[in-house]
Amino acid sequence: MSMNGHLSWRPTRRTLLVAGAAAIASVSLHGGRASASTPKRGGTLRIGYSQGATADSLDPMSYFSDPNYACGWLFGNNLVELAPDKSPVPELAESWEASKDAKTWTFNLRKGVEFTNGKKLTSADVVYSLKRHTAADSKSAAKGLLEDFADIRADGDNVVVIEHKTGDVDIPVILGDFHLQIVPEGFKDWSTFIGTGPYILDKFQPGVTLSAHRNPNYWKADRAWFDGVEFTYINDATARANALTTGAVDAVDRIEPKIVQLVKRNKQLKIVETVGGAYVGSAMDISNKPYTDNNVREAIKYAIDREKLVASIFSGFAEVGNDQPIASNDPFFNKALPLRKYDPDKAKWHLKKAGLSSLDVELSAADAAFGGAVDSAVLMAEQARAAGINLIVKREPDDGYWSNIWMKRPYFTTYWGTRPTPGMMFSLAFKCNAPWNETRWCNDRFGQMLQSARTELDVNKRRSIYQEMQAICSQDGGNCIFAFPASLDGYGTKVDGAGPDLVRSMAGARLAERAWFRE
Repeated sequence: MSMNGHLSWRPTRRTLLVAGAAAIASVSLHGGRASASTPKRGGTLRIGYSQGATADSLDPMSYFSDPNYACGWLFGNNLVELAPDKSPVPELAESWEASKDAKTWTFNLRKGVEFTNGKKLTSADVVYSLKRHTAADSKSAAKGLLEDFADIRADGDNVVVIEHKTGDVDIPVILGDFHLQIVPEGFKDWSTFIGTGPYILDKFQPGVTLSAHRNPNYWKADRAWFDGVEFTYINDATARANALTTGAVDAVDRIEPKIVQLVKRNKQLKIVETVGGAYVGSAMDISNKPYTDNNVREAIKYAIDREKLVASIFSGFAEVGNDQPIASNDPFFNKALPLRKYDPDKAKWHLKKAGLSSLDVELSAADAAFGGAVDSAVLMAEQARAAGINLIVKREPDDGYWSNIWMKRPYFTTYWGTRPTPGMMFSLAFKCNAPWNETRWCNDRFGQMLQSARTELDVNKRRSIYQEMQAICSQDGGNCIFAFPASLDGYGTKVDGAGPDLVRSMAGARLAERAWFRE
């Protein structure tokens, strides 16, 4: 594997062992411990998940939340898996290689893998699955990641070739994205999910429950230890914590920071904390006035006391954000970018430059966005008054927040989970016309630099590009990113194999595949 990208992977037993050990060592530094018990088959894993919605679908093209991603990896696999340290490792592709310009990528498929309907995996299935996202009428959130794929074709039954228009060193990482599970060629019936994954669907009631049983023919012999899996969608944080403490479920996501110490005192429970790259804040739709004026955006950003928000809302289980989406633990993080401080006078100065002496705006908030979103909005409103900004908090329903409020209101609370590379994060949410560009921000210089970074093989040069892009986001973008909160997952002590994961909460959204019950 190249340090200038992930241009090739031809695994030997040694490379796989070393990669696995490195991944464990990396994430262990972030607050967890490697599990010591011997994996054992049996039992039903019960997970209480936040962010459930009645609009949820089994189709990966529609995924937008942690329980969606976990659902996808219950039933499917990608060409590439992202290890706990965010590095790409083989999954349905057992190896890959790229041309020197990173334009032509060849993926060699693992042989003998079966879908849960008994069909053998072939390159035609991979081509079909990826082209679903690139089709002209596709509404997939991953479309922006794949839009520069010039061609996706089969070379025999076991090889897939991807041609990129300009070249992209992140192609293997992209193929590990939450939306890119592989399904059989021609598959369209999303009342179920036919995949190559560890479990088989029994029942799915969107926003309420999901149940599945183990795939007896799963190709990963060292994964999928449970006989069955049950998801219960519990959006209320208190109810979710109660379900864990009473033993109604074995695991929950999004433990509220204010109760972490209480949970830790219960010897039957444990917390896994990961400081990854997820971020929270508010998003201004810059196609709507007054947010079209960057002075207004800057005024709102300076009117927020980030340090107090982190202390009050996250009880210190977070890092302060700086209005750009790359966390301090990322190797491409811009350390030289000054952290924006609370400055009501400077906020007033920007309002004056916008021709305003005061400002009235409405902020839509719901805890479905992130735990404490409503409280953070109320605190932001209190802080903004000193700058002459009247921030009116509108509490929105949790159910349907992501389909009815997010990107449909001029100003709203938001949450983004970690992406493996800055290029992926920028492409998904900050590139002009990307489906998930929540602020509808478009900066020509930023777009040009994103393209340059994709093709830059020199790591130091690519770092310099990404660091300037972070500065552009912070100083011109429509996001007020005030915190990078830790992922706080709660488990009963009998759940083992669930360590910190920089990809996502709940063991990278693969808890049901990776974990087991301790004796």
